[in-house]
Amino acid sequence: SSLEFKLSRIPLLGHKMDDTVSAPEASACLEPGTAAQRGRKIFISLSGLLREGEAYWKAIPDDALFFFGSKRSWVFPETDAEKKESRQQNRQYTSETNVPMRDLILAKEARGEVFWLKPPGFVYNGSLYHGHPDAFPKASEWLQALTDPLTGKPYSPLRLDPQWWKTTFRACDAKRDKKVETIVMNFLNGAHDYGPVMELLHQSCPTLDIMW
Repeated sequence: SSLEFKLSRIPLLGHKMDDTVSAPEASACLEPGTAAQRGRKIFISLSGLLREGEAYWKAIPDDALFFFGSKRSWVFPETDAEKKESRQQNRQYTSETNVPMRDLILAKEARGEVFWLKPPGFVYNGSLYHGHPDAFPKASEWLQALTDPLTGKPYSPLRLDPQWWKTTFRACDAKRDKKVETIVMNFLNGAHDYGPVMELLHQSCPTLDIMW
């Protein structure tokens, strides 16, 4: 049978959908089946991809995007210090078994289809919400330089204005996370909690088919 990509119902890292409404409610909510047509896939978890294996990797569409929360040097370390940090983060990043995935990442990098959320030189303290404050503005620039195959136009900027989330976002339209405080904290901190990242991507660029 053909391999299907399916979005998990529960994000990794223990982040669950919060039933508390943190944004103003609205009576007109999206009904099932009325969501925007999905287009290009975007994968947000390198660790998740590594767990899937080579058969899964071969089925990834050619135009899929990679939006990873890690540092590039964790996957392609050069110095002794980078190699040590890479081992501390995830030994699978540099495992010989995962050479085909690293080759795929390099091919996609050459086409501008990969974004690393943590910049070079960033000293990560291991906390879920520790990141670089410029991370999401740069991610927004990256997305806007790409063309949405469904519209033929560049992707829209990421919604990085906290006021939009507090006053315009409707909890009933949420796909992965309803909690405004967490979503805003995540992008202001440059962090990579899966639920908030997926909600930000969906609300900003609804044609993306978000995977982890």
